[in-house]
Amino acid sequence: MSTASLPRPGVDGFLMAAESAMKSEGSRAPLFLKRLRTEALAAFGRLGFPAPDHEEWRYTNVAPIAKGVFVPAPPVVAAKERADERGRALALDSRLGPMAFTARKGPQIVFVNGRFHAGWSSLDALPPGVVFEPLAAALETRPALVEAHLGRQARVEDGAFAALNTALLRDGVFLQVARETAVDTPLAVYWVSTGSAPAPVMTVPRTLAVLEEGSRVSLTEAFVGAGGASFTNAVTEAYLAPGAALEHAKLQREGAGTFHIGNVLIVQDASSRSRTHVFSFGGKLVRNETAVLLNGEGASTSLNGLFCASGAQHVDNHTLIDHARPHGTSEEYYKGILDGSARGAFDGKIVVRPSARRTDARQTNRNLILSDTALVDSKPQLEIYNNDVKCTHGSTTGRLDETALFYLRSRGLDEAAARSLLTFAFGSEVVEKVKGNDLFAYLEASLLSWLSHAKASPEEL
Repeated sequence: MSTASLPRPGVDGFLMAAESAMKSEGSRAPLFLKRLRTEALAAFGRLGFPAPDHEEWRYTNVAPIAKGVFVPAPPVVAAKERADERGRALALDSRLGPMAFTARKGPQIVFVNGRFHAGWSSLDALPPGVVFEPLAAALETRPALVEAHLGRQARVEDGAFAALNTALLRDGVFLQVARETAVDTPLAVYWVSTGSAPAPVMTVPRTLAVLEEGSRVSLTEAFVGAGGASFTNAVTEAYLAPGAALEHAKLQREGAGTFHIGNVLIVQDASSRSRTHVFSFGGKLVRNETAVLLNGEGASTSLNGLFCASGAQHVDNHTLIDHARPHGTSEEYYKGILDGSARGAFDGKIVVRPSARRTDARQTNRNLILSDTALVDSKPQLEIYNNDVKCTHGSTTGRLDETALFYLRSRGLDEAAARSLLTFAFGSEVVEKVKGNDLFAYLEASLLSWLSHAKASPEEL
């Protein structure tokens, strides 16, 4: 992987911010975490920000992030600032409808500007064998378990943004599900950015999930933000032991000034199953990365994604499914809807290693263009090093079907209603994949809202 970087001033500014944050914590962090942060800081210094000629970043220019002045969210704020944050957070919560964290029933953890909010978190209804708590608490009560898994999937040498997240890591979410334990109630994590600080804030959400043999859980992460400038650099890493099952959903609904870089990294052992869903509706520049390593025989994964972009938004979805063992299966289905002058990208790669015989992999990307000035790039890829496989991929980009429009108009719908109905049907095909999850109703409402305000700024939705 190329280590070409943008000019050093941007990198050096982030290095200084990370070093300052590490010094301010003093000696409170465990020794292994201090060591991991130091390694991450050095890795970020070596890698720098990916340059425009970096093949993996050809569709997304991160110069606005590198040149920005973002302040790491402080661990403690004064009472007046806390009251201001609370009011702004509640205003954002009011837009979440059935997903509102103040009304949701079930276990949840809420962070506001990178800080755990105990009053809005609910951890009482957990079944035996489940640990779902702030990462800071897990570092105190079970440091050996955290050390065994933290940074194993999200390796600092593999990417600048994962390295920067680790260098600034202070708190996050830790989830452990014991052997043969099934969690029937979906768990939720809310990452709320209020934009209330004097300078643009940088938050580094971190989630670590460890599923032991035969366990099962569903986890939703919601990233919610205001309209001001901010930078969210998120990392979620999960390990699935043999026979474990994880359903992970990511909702990205931040404001028009937000830069969002998100990494979801999953490593699976034999006969494990994962389903991931990524839904993006907001943000100025968004990059969602999902990487799954099928490292055990018979492991399977399903990746689904939907992004809706309008105005001058830029949304990039980058996926990697690595088949490393025999009899693995994967299915990938991503859709994009673009209006205004929005830019979108889908870059999906499936790798089948020589040892991964009898692999069955399918990849589909479809994009819908609603304006003459929107643009999307699609790059589906297959790298196959074994002949005993069944792999397919395909990509389409186009406009609404004129025949379908004519049919609906002949049944009494005006043109605007017909277009909205067809667009909703296009997007809802991905939304349907989370039916039964408490996210489903919110996503349907969000898609309808987006269609009504497609040319508006994301924070108006």
